[in-house]
Amino acid sequence: MKVIIFGAGVQGTVYGVRLARAGHEVTLVATPRRAVELRRFGATIRNAETSEAISADVAICEELPPDCKADLCLVRVRREQLDNALISVTRATEIERFVFLVNHANGSEDIFEALGRPRTVLAFPGIAGTYQEDAVGYIDVFQQHTVVEASAAEVVDLFRGAGFLVDRVRDMDAWLKRHAVFITSIAGALYEKDCSPTQLAKDHGAVRRFILAVRGGWLELDRREVDSAPWALKFIFCQAPLWFSVRYWAKLLSSARGELYFAAHARHAPAEMAALASDVRNFIPGGKPPELARLLNAIQNGRSTSYS
Repeated sequence: MKVIIFGAGVQGTVYGVRLARAGHEVTLVATPRRAVELRRFGATIRNAETSEAISADVAICEELPPDCKADLCLVRVRREQLDNALISVTRATEIERFVFLVNHANGSEDIFEALGRPRTVLAFPGIAGTYQEDAVGYIDVFQQHTVVEASAAEVVDLFRGAGFLVDRVRDMDAWLKRHAVFITSIAGALYEKDCSPTQLAKDHGAVRRFILAVRGGWLELDRREVDSAPWALKFIFCQAPLWFSVRYWAKLLSSARGELYFAAHARHAPAEMAALASDVRNFIPGGKPPELARLLNAIQNGRSTSYS
């Protein structure tokens, strides 16, 4: 297949390299600064656990030409970049289908209206990582695989063929709302601890507050009859004893995965966290529950802070 990756950041690069290694013709659409890095070092990804590095021969460009033709375009941008990205991809009328790997929680009606529902697939990446000097360091998030809406079997097959673990989801907009409550809660808790996962892990009261924020937020979504959370996360947040959940999250946050899964992105993407916090406030209005309201406020306060 001919595949365009619109957004060549950490996750876009990982998906692009793996798809190219699987035999697909891949083009990365990158910002000018990122394009310079890719042309200098190549499209290279390095597994953070095994240190194995792989590269792929991909095309690199700095904008999406309106007349470009492709079988598929993966849109991998941050939440606050979505509106501008949608303007660009809407002009590309010769691309057959778009897969949005975007962390948004305000519903997808604007996307469907702009591109047409048959041309649009909702998904979410199961990769975390950071920029390194000459590569993208990444890790597969084994607790949360790449997710794709259940009706898009061919996209599921595409990702699986490139080595990704994939789960199929019936209602992606509901899934994205649940995820937004989760990720804003943990980001707010990290901002209260200067974006240090180890400091957060040491404060079991703060970990407890993060858990109660997710639990309370998901209860509000239950009341609004939003589809349930994935069973594993629902168990650890809502069904397991609170002391067990606190120990689980403290252990995860104090490990190397705490940095790669959560802190690195929260540190470098405060604007996205703020946009997601705004989404959460829109579908859970009124400052409920109090733990969630506090952590959403911590995100807003953290936007002006520079984390090293």
